[in-house]
Amino acid sequence: MKVWKLPEGDDKFELTPMIDVVFLLITFFMTVTSFASAELIQVVMPLSPEAKVPEEVGDRQFISISKEGVYYLGAFKSDLENIKNALIKRSTVKGFKGAYIRADANTPHKYVSELMKTCADAGVYNILFGTLNE
Repeated sequence: MKVWKLPEGDDKFELTPMIDVVFLLITFFMTVTSFASAELIQVVMPLSPEAKVPEEVGDRQFISISKEGVYYLGAFKSDLENIKNALIKRSTVKGFKGAYIRADANTPHKYVSELMKTCADAGVYNILFGTLNE
């Protein structure tokens, strides 16, 4: 009768690959959630038949403005100071492209202008404006 022996040292389960996969999943879901949640803010986008969509939008900070002038950083209400700090922090991340502003078609221009100045104060000059192309 032959007796089978396990090789020495192979009796431990490696957790490193499992941890790597878990961190990748967390990163993926956080990224997807931030893009999806920014779309939850209801704004009626302005029409712009001549608007062109860039080939690569890249990693951008979504900022929305309601027609009442309420600012949203992603899906959360914010003020200009918090937006500035978030843009400064995001601008240090490799691959960050700038801001994506979604303003309601009925938003007074002064709110958009204040937000553009805040972006400039944070050193973010690459800004995309959300419009409908119909």
